[in-house]
Amino acid sequence: MLSPDDRSLVTTLLTPPCGMLLDAAIATTYTLDPVALLTVPLHLAWLASGEDKRLLGDGIRLFEALRRVGEKLTVYTDRGRIQAPEEAHPLYGLLESMIVEVRAPRGGAFHPKIWALRFVTPDAEPNVCIRLAILSRNLTADRSWDLSLLLEGAPGGSYIATNREIGELVRDLPSFAVGPVPEARADEAARLGDEIRRTYWELPTGWDKIRFHVLGRKRRAWSLPESKHLAVVSPFVTDAALAALCKTSKNPVALVSRSPELAALAPATRALFDRCLVLEEAAESEDGEDSTRHDTLGLHAKALVLRSSWDTRLFVGSANATSAAMLNSMNIEVLAELVGKSRTVGCVEELLGSNGFGGVLTDFDPATTIPPENHTQIEAEAALDAARCALADAALSVHCDPHAEDWRLSLRTAAGVEFGDVEVHAWPLSLQGAQAVAASGLEKGLEVDLGVTATADVTGLTGFVLRRDGVETRFALNLPLENPPADRDGALVRRIVHSQAGFLRYLLLLLGDPEGGEREPSEEGKKGRTSIATGGMGPTLLEEMVRAFAHDRARLADVKRIVERLQAGEAGNDVVPPEFLAVWKIFLQAMEVAA
Repeated sequence: MLSPDDRSLVTTLLTPPCGMLLDAAIATTYTLDPVALLTVPLHLAWLASGEDKRLLGDGIRLFEALRRVGEKLTVYTDRGRIQAPEEAHPLYGLLESMIVEVRAPRGGAFHPKIWALRFVTPDAEPNVCIRLAILSRNLTADRSWDLSLLLEGAPGGSYIATNREIGELVRDLPSFAVGPVPEARADEAARLGDEIRRTYWELPTGWDKIRFHVLGRKRRAWSLPESKHLAVVSPFVTDAALAALCKTSKNPVALVSRSPELAALAPATRALFDRCLVLEEAAESEDGEDSTRHDTLGLHAKALVLRSSWDTRLFVGSANATSAAMLNSMNIEVLAELVGKSRTVGCVEELLGSNGFGGVLTDFDPATTIPPENHTQIEAEAALDAARCALADAALSVHCDPHAEDWRLSLRTAAGVEFGDVEVHAWPLSLQGAQAVAASGLEKGLEVDLGVTATADVTGLTGFVLRRDGVETRFALNLPLENPPADRDGALVRRIVHSQAGFLRYLLLLLGDPEGGEREPSEEGKKGRTSIATGGMGPTLLEEMVRAFAHDRARLADVKRIVERLQAGEAGNDVVPPEFLAVWKIFLQAMEVAA
């Protein structure tokens, strides 16, 4: 149970079952890293590893991945919790339609971390597979210790009572949105939510039952069933929440958390548990080798393990053992509850044993002290958080005005935004953060000039950096665009496909060649695939076009779209080879006749 040797990557949950294709995907996260989100379409389109940073620099492959996946993937994230990357990326603008910022309906944090994916077979009457992942991990590059539960099943004809709460949450996600949600994405949430309610899940080995709990949608507090033994794994804890959990158990065996959290608890709270445990120092970083990497540090997993009579109950998901998550019913949280016979799946003793999670744990040292509070820093952080909330709550938008061949972007607000003595700067995420401009005018409701950008750099994803007393925080908002350029996507294509070699490589990608002419040519291939490098038509490309005409003309429709977008720009004639246009004219005529 919860063995640290059983590891998986987020990309595992994105890999389609054999013979199936992604039809739709919905993810929820508290914090969102745009760089991490860029890797998701890459994997879904090319089954690329999320660790392959090289592909993030391959504009052609990344653009095509975003085009293929963008309409199928929607990510719901807490308003004001999008991270603002230090480096710009020209394709951040294509993430706008995928990101929906939301608020918890009862005023707390929108904190669930789930993935719901629909896969289908490429048949006239497709088979459907629903995959549901319940995670403790956000959609970020963080590499802390996390937990995931991956389930699959096929939707049936009737609703299953234990799926109701999770299905209704997915269905209702668009209703939490700060702004309007496109009808197609709202319909997709409704369809996936309905299918989830009708799906029988294939459970992990040894487990007999599953039930889902959604916290924070109703006023009533959530509580555990009574148990003989209880173990709590939570990176963040509060005295009140732990006391409430312990009241449900005759023997609270263990509390696993972080040293600063345990040190901040009242001694009486720690005394409720037989043992208080933390990760061993060697387990704080991946393989215990590099303790200097801050993205590998710390416990982020959340779990509750109970033994009741002959059964073991395991709760995994997003909820910490805190008052905000478990007592006040303010946060939106998701927990999955697995039930199995203790003799089959183990119990608390196995969890803490050397073959389980206990192998990477050590007893908490009660002598651990909390560093003295820096009141200046605490006040500054509180002021920054208040300013973040004020900006997130404001009716901000990005207005676009033509400026010669470029566009001038300005940040607008319907009313003044109060952020006191906090210094605020803003910039489009498609540009470097160093180009951020002072946004103090927002306090008076004034327009803030973000500068002139190329058409391809126009985006509503706006970064903010807040500073006070030497303390800084960065975040981004997905703001509505007013009067956006009609040909922004075309401008992006022309920026990325800026040479004849790039154009021909992109065509090969569209026509089904995943390598896309990327590799260096051999001597034998210089008359075929390798002619791409010199801008020639090449027999390989011609063969792919003929094959597409015979078997999959939708691919040629994609080629037509790209050619038209490239020719709409002044550089189009330099990018699209004349030899290709001569052959392409024949294909267009044949497609008209075939239609």
